[in-house]
Amino acid sequence: MADIVSKTCSDYLRECYSELKASHARELVAAFFGYKSHAALLADKRNGVDYLDQAAVLVPDSSLVDERRRCLKELSEQLPPSAKLVDELVQFVQDEELFTGEVWGCFDVGEYVIEEYLPAHLSPELDIELEELTKPLNALFEEISYDDCQVTETDFGVTVTVSGTYTGYWLDDNEHSDEPVIDLEITVYLRRCSGSISFDEPEIDVLGTLKKEDDDTDEEADDDDDAEEESQQPAAMMP
Repeated sequence: MADIVSKTCSDYLRECYSELKASHARELVAAFFGYKSHAALLADKRNGVDYLDQAAVLVPDSSLVDERRRCLKELSEQLPPSAKLVDELVQFVQDEELFTGEVWGCFDVGEYVIEEYLPAHLSPELDIELEELTKPLNALFEEISYDDCQVTETDFGVTVTVSGTYTGYWLDDNEHSDEPVIDLEITVYLRRCSGSISFDEPEIDVLGTLKKEDDDTDEEADDDDDAEEESQQPAAMMP
């Protein structure tokens, strides 16, 4: 049977809410997994819900259930708000060990990555990730800031691109006047695993660039200006 997980969840809802029709339970479970209909759930052979036990991350979205509820006629009045219904389904799949990964309880994946995921999973390892860049520098880096992000979704997964900085201080007295700052560009890729709301273990890629000091930037700008002025001067007349 290709929909064991969805049927198990549907049966659970009907046990909790006796007035809920079987067809409505199936549609609500499909929405919980991110599908527009139960038929769409059954048609998904690439990321079917029976792969849920292989997922590492679950990102439930009650708005999908809200949207589906508005389309169902004569829906049982026993049902709680969609957010609570989703919480109950999440707890059920965990209790039944249908899903054993990490639940991201959030409305904004990008915000969650910046505020929760990266501080817990990347920050402790950032020195290792940037070792090739920082090793030649006689500096200690301490302050990590994740400032902004962009989220891109496709049928295959979700990409969160985060910009930030890693700031430190020089360990010796030298010509450096500014504190050392590394500009960060971090990509977190979530590959869809089961339905639209569960994913494989996130893939993290970190790119760091040492920010140039203001004096160096000013000197380069002056050099460019001088070169431009020289190019605009008329050529000397031949005798």
